[in-house]
This record gives sequence, C-alpha cells and structure tokens, in this order.
Amino acid sequence: MAAQSETLAEPLAEATALHRAGRLDDAAAAFTNLLTTSGAAEALQGLGLIKFQQGDTAAALPLLEAADALAPSARGVFNRAVVLAQLGRTDEAIIAHRRNLDRHPDYPASYTALAGLLATTGDQAEAAALLANLAELALAGANAAVLDQAVAQLLALDADPPNPTLLANTLRVGGRQDLSTALLTRRLERAPGDVAARLALAMARLATIHASEAEITERRAAYAADLAALETVIETAAPDALARGAAEVGNAKPFLLAYQGQDDTPLQASYGRIASRLSAANAPPMALAPASGERLRVGFATSYFHQHSISKLFGGWIHQLDRSRFEVFGYHLGDAHDAVSRGLGAACEVYRHGAAGQDAWARTIAADGLHALIYPEIGMHPLPVQLACRRLAPVQAMAWGHPVTSGLPEIDYFLTSDLMEPADGERHYTETLVRLPGLSIWYPPLPSQGGRLTRSSLGLPDEAMVYVCCQSLFKYLPRHDHVFPDIARRVPNAKFLFLRDGRAAVTEAFRHRMAAAFSAAGLDMDAHVVLAPQVPFEDFPSLLQAGDLYLDSIGWSGGNTTLEALTCDLPAITWPVGLMRGRHTAAILTQMGLTDCIASSAQAYVDLAVRFADPAARAGLRAEVSMRKSCLFHDLEPVRALERFLTRAVGESLTDTPAANRARSI
Repeated sequence: MAAQSETLAEPLAEATALHRAGRLDDAAAAFTNLLTTSGAAEALQGLGLIKFQQGDTAAALPLLEAADALAPSARGVFNRAVVLAQLGRTDEAIIAHRRNLDRHPDYPASYTALAGLLATTGDQAEAAALLANLAELALAGANAAVLDQAVAQLLALDADPPNPTLLANTLRVGGRQDLSTALLTRRLERAPGDVAARLALAMARLATIHASEAEITERRAAYAADLAALETVIETAAPDALARGAAEVGNAKPFLLAYQGQDDTPLQASYGRIASRLSAANAPPMALAPASGERLRVGFATSYFHQHSISKLFGGWIHQLDRSRFEVFGYHLGDAHDAVSRGLGAACEVYRHGAAGQDAWARTIAADGLHALIYPEIGMHPLPVQLACRRLAPVQAMAWGHPVTSGLPEIDYFLTSDLMEPADGERHYTETLVRLPGLSIWYPPLPSQGGRLTRSSLGLPDEAMVYVCCQSLFKYLPRHDHVFPDIARRVPNAKFLFLRDGRAAVTEAFRHRMAAAFSAAGLDMDAHVVLAPQVPFEDFPSLLQAGDLYLDSIGWSGGNTTLEALTCDLPAITWPVGLMRGRHTAAILTQMGLTDCIASSAQAYVDLAVRFADPAARAGLRAEVSMRKSCLFHDLEPVRALERFLTRAVGESLTDTPAANRARSI
C-alpha cells in the first residue's frame, strides 16, 4: 500500500504543479488520468476548479460535489460553496459555509467568504461578528496574513463587531496596536460619543515595543491628545456612555506608557481623573466603617498572590507585620493558586480568594472594615486598577510593583524605597511619597540552584563571554541599543542572552532593531545576540548561572530579577537614570556596597561591561557578591518603618489631616 501511495503521489504532484502554473489544459489531462486511481477525489477537485477558472461554472459544480462525496474536506466544501455563490445560489452557499465552520472552526477561508456573502445579503452585523472571531483566532495562531485580511474586511463593513473595544484591546495586548487603532478610529467615525472606544483608542497608541525614538515621541503625543479629548468628552457624556466607559477601566490601561522612559506624572494624572470619573458613574461610594479594636486592620490586594515577582518582593510585608499591632487581610484577586498562595494565605488572619468581579470584591473589602488598604501594584492586572478607583478604606496606598504613579485621586500614598528614589522623587507622583528605608522590602533569598539549562542548550559556546540580558524585551529602549555593539566591538567573543517575548511580532521587532544597531557598528547581530525561549521559574537559576555578567536594562531597571541574579552569585552592572523605575539595581548594589558596579553614563556602562570581561576581574567581583549578598535578605527595618507609617497615616485619617500636611518620609 505504501508503494502504491508513493507511486500515486508523483503524478498528483505533477498535475497540481501544472494547475498552479496556469497550464489548465495540460493539468486537466493529468487529472483525468487519475480518475480511476485512489486519487480520484483530488483529481475531481482539480478538474472542478479548472472548469471554474475557465468560466464553465455550471460544469464545475458536479465535479466538486463528486469530489466532496468521495473524500469530504474543509477545502472541498469551501470550493463547492464558492461555485454555488457564483451560480447565484447564495442561500445554499451560506449554508455550506456555515456547515464547514461547524465542522472545521479553524478554516479561515470560509470565515471571509461567508462574511462577504452575509454582507451582500444585508446581514452586516453577523459578518462583523464572524470576522472578529477570525481575527482573534488568527492572532492566537500568529497568522499575520489572515489577521490583516480579517481586519481589512471588517473595516470595509458598515457595522461594528459585537464588542469593538474588546476586540481592539485583544489586538493591542497581542502586539497589533496598528489594527487596534484602525478599528477604534472606524468605530469613532460612526459613534464619536463612545467613551469606551475613546479610552481604548488612547491605550492603543502605546506600543509594546518601538522601532525608534521618533516613534515614541509620535505615540506619546497622540496619547496625550487622546486623553485631553477624552477628558473633554466625559464632561458632557450621557450616563449610559459613562457606564460603558467604566467597563473599560482596567482593561484599557496605560501599562506600556511607563516603558517609554519619561516622566509620566502629568499624563497619569489625566488618566487618573478619567478613570476615577468613569468609575464613579458606575459605582456609588461605599459606606466605610473601620472596625474598632486594639489592632489596625490592614489589607493587601493583588492578583499575584502566587509565584510571581510581586509576591516575591512584597510578600515579606505580609509575613513580618507585627501581629500584636496589625490584623492582616489578604485579597487574592487572581485565578492562579499554588504553594506561594497557600503560604501567604496562611500568614493572613483573613484570606479571601474567588470573589467574582470588581463589584463583589469592592463589597467584600469594604465590609471587612479596614483601616488601610495596600495594593502592591496598580497598572498590571485589571482588577487592582478597577478597585483602586474606589474608596474602600480610609487610607489607601500602592507599592512599587509597577513603579509609576497611579494618577488616581483615591490612592493616597506611594510606598517606595528611599535608596531607589532620586532626591526629587516627590515630583514624579500624584500620591504622597513614603520613603521606606533601604530597599523597602523584607526579601527572602530564592533558590540559587536548580534547572536543566546549560550553555549548550541555550546556544552559547563555552568560550563566550555571556552577558545576561533577561528582562522583558519592551524594557529595552531604542536610545540604548548602541551599548550592545559598543561592548561587542571591544569584546569579540561577547554573547548577549535575551529572552524572547511570547508574541512573535514583538520579538521580531526587537530583533530588527538589534540587527540595525549592530549593522551600524559594522557587526553581525547573529554573531553576538541569542534570543532564547522564555523559561519556567524552576529553570531560571540555571539560566542565570549560564552567564558571566548581568547587564541591567537601562531606563527600566531589574528589581526581583537583579536580586535573583545576585543570589546566584552572578555579578551585575547598571546605569541608573532619573526615575525610580530606572534605579532598582543601583539601590541593590548600593546596599551591598558595590558602588563600583554603578555607571554614571552610557560610556561608563560599556567600560564596566568590558572591564568585567576579564576573567580575573570578574572572579574578584563574583567573590564580593557571594560575600555581601546576605545584606539584601531578611531586612526588618523597612517593615518597622511601614508599621510606623501605617499607625501615623491611620491616625491622621481619623482626624482628617489634609493630605498636603502628611509626612513624606519615615
């Protein structure tokens, strides 16, 4: 049987090649010779398509029907439906396409063909729904060509998909801000008062990764203009429009703004006013009644009560607060649950998990009668953003899990690290800044052993000087791309180990930028840059140990990642910039007394990277790291300062002390 199949494959391939080459008569003869073989279904399919191409549509249909009867397939049904439509039998064609999608829901051609037929028969709404579904499938499958076709066809309709902002947000998060912007612009042409679409459009201006600094400038200006327009629109918007806009708060959020490397305070203040105003339209104020008792009730609300950088950085506060003075409430807003969740839950007197939606969570938190509510991050997950727009406790604070001001009027304080903040840090926040000493956290060392990764498995030669650059790709700004070829020019065996983004388009955009930077320096990127797949938590120590030196990302510094690298005795260098988010590693190295690893300029950063390419210099630094890293762990001073802050802030809230008079340091 195998020999027969191989014998048949060659003439089928020849007939198909003739067909594709446009030699229709020769192809027809070749297909005809196969009608008595086991390839008859393919031959009938080919003959039917040839008849269709020759304009004999009536003769094409029975051939395609016979092919489908012999060997049903998604392609065969599609071709038959196309011929039916050409014959004017539109209803039958629609039925055929529907059945095809029922059986083969991932067959793109039937989506576009069916949408086209529905549009011509006047059912634009269903056509839009079909194309939106196809766009989501194509995005999930990383099929850019199908995605572009689906959105182009959708834009040509006179109808929106069932939830245009949901689709636009999905495209934006998937790295296709261009398509998201096009859909939302089209939506606002039809409905200029759509507050939800205006909010989503503003967020679609913020790209995951940028091709150039000029692009950042353009996108930032467009975002600022959109926010200004939105603030004007909501002043006179109808209640139902505000309510629909409120539903987008948290889903459409400016997470990517902070990765442009600039002071975002004015823009965040504008966003905060918008988010607060929209939320108020959909959620009346909660009645707050802090419970009486000897202990202050302090809540921690996050979607990352599991193995995550947020729990690693701030879980120590939950574990170490003095239980004789504080009653700790934990609100796990996310879905993931693991051993870390269980450990943090056990550390709380009250631990809540599983409430459905922001309204249910708001009622739950308000009913607990907290004195203070702390969000370890605001800006990463939708729920903390949504809840932070509401007053659920007299004192509300955020920490630096997403180290940029929230802009929200309802957040009173920003809990920061005194070592990480510049001297003028206060001007970067709409909240009152609270400078906790040191790194501001009680941090336990994570495992420094484990994992299966080796240099060989990562594509790294043993003789290479491996610089670990393992931050998210969107943390690397175009303005600093030159440092990598600058290092490679002086360290010929340099290898820069990056981790790919989960979205192919983001990785490809970064790769293109790196190639341009190396080419400008007369170097081949592929000789120096390795883009490894993302690795699971348990393999991360082995990835770090495959490296020789950790290069901190400039502009958005490593926090937990730097701590993990140093725990593994991997030396680090950094160049701190003016904003707190660019100074995490500098603070960590300062706490260790390793200020010689902190550069003062791009050139000094390159010089440090070259200096520690020397094995002897690097061995000495590694020994220093191993000896001094213990000072990073189990520091109770920030926890005691947090306790003093909470006691004072709650006391001031009970006496209505104006925010302007609240203490800014502890």
